Amino acid sequence: MSVSDPLLRELKGIVLELRTKNETVYDRTPSLLKLCANLEEIFRKGLKNPGWFGKCDYWTWISKLTNITKQRNNPILSMVVDSVKESKKVLSSCGRGRLFIRSALVKKVLAVPIQILAKDHHLAQEWYTNNSILGDDILVEILQSLLFELTEVPFQLQIKNASFLDNTWDLATYRKFEFVPCDDLGLHVQLVRGHLLVVAVEPGSVVEEDGKISPGDVLDELYKQPLKNNKIAYAHNLLQKYHGLPVHMGVVKYQDSEGNLYQPIIPLLGECGIDPLSIGGPSTWQDQTHTLNGNRKPPHAILEEEEDTEIPVHGSDGGAVYEASYLGHAILGKDGRVQRIEDAVALVLKCNKKQKRVKLDLREKEIYVSDQNDNQLVLQHAYTAISACGRRTDALTYIGYIAGETTCSLAKDFVCHVFEMNNDEEARLALCTMGKCCLSNKQLFWLSWLTW
Repeated sequence: MSVSDPLLRELKGIVLELRTKNETVYDRTPSLLKLCANLEEIFRKGLKNPGWFGKCDYWTWISKLTNITKQRNNPILSMVVDSVKESKKVLSSCGRGRLFIRSALVKKVLAVPIQILAKDHHLAQEWYTNNSILGDDILVEILQSLLFELTEVPFQLQIKNASFLDNTWDLATYRKFEFVPCDDLGLHVQLVRGHLLVVAVEPGSVVEEDGKISPGDVLDELYKQPLKNNKIAYAHNLLQKYHGLPVHMGVVKYQDSEGNLYQPIIPLLGECGIDPLSIGGPSTWQDQTHTLNGNRKPPHAILEEEEDTEIPVHGSDGGAVYEASYLGHAILGKDGRVQRIEDAVALVLKCNKKQKRVKLDLREKEIYVSDQNDNQLVLQHAYTAISACGRRTDALTYIGYIAGETTCSLAKDFVCHVFEMNNDEEARLALCTMGKCCLSNKQLFWLSWLTW
């Protein structure tokens, strides 16, 4: 084999450029993308696929280095490998390999696994063919020398910016924010392909100030906990857990400081029925709701178990009337969390009180419940007093909503009112309608309701 290789010549040019400039390398440094893509090609060239488990990637053998006795002499590499293994932001071998390369560049240990491979010929032959760079005695020495040169380059990469590495090397601008303690963040999100996508931002809200968070951004972390591939309820629980404390959030930005759009987010917006070009900055809640396609259900009206369905839930007047049976109520005290609905429904059913046939009128500003026989008022609650609504998975016709004696952010006495709908479908549609109305009336949390 020749003592030169096109990939090594390309790497030599990139290293020379970085060493000549003698500047710190950041996520948006143009040469970083070329460097990482080149290193990945080198790691993949001539890679074998041993074993019975199908195609593997370079991360497969790197992840096994912690089991090699010699490797224990480099605790920094062990730390990097372990951190990549534990990451919840990358799911594939490809994504983990990319996260490893970025982390190893920052910690200046990228040459270490190459050294291990060069010294262990059995390991090199197990994973690489003779026409590879890592499987050739001379070429691997050249690679080591170039990687040692890279240790002189200061890399300041945002390692937390990893949620799109499964799909691309090109990463968006990543921002960390700290917001004052508040009950109403003013965010409207939808779970799309495992990402919490910001669909709308309420004008005048804490997060909208100075354009900190805008439609199209992806909520990546909350209180340092990864949000990728977690349901909206997980974020809600974190907000409840740290209620009263400053809100710490990591965000993948849809636009950079020059207004360039981050391409991997565009398909996510498309799945929400939003024209990516219509997002040019902070938008009103109503504006983003109106960008939904045709009769597609608004994202905030999608129940957790039906995130892939698209069924309209409102009439032209924005409200809906349902016939139902009012079963009674359960007193919850100061706890108005959505998790209490499951227990409240069970408690009301256990009491076995006499049912009352009612009309459940979900109006624009309030819920109005009247007796079917004489139209006498049974219940009346403004949506601003409602903290949650939902139903049990084992009894889908029973629904409930939790209301306080005043605006739910100030309420101290919560009560859960329980109804039996005519069928599962009406129960689902009624909950969707409640959810949309609560959000449009600036309810306490954008993720304060779900189904059980």
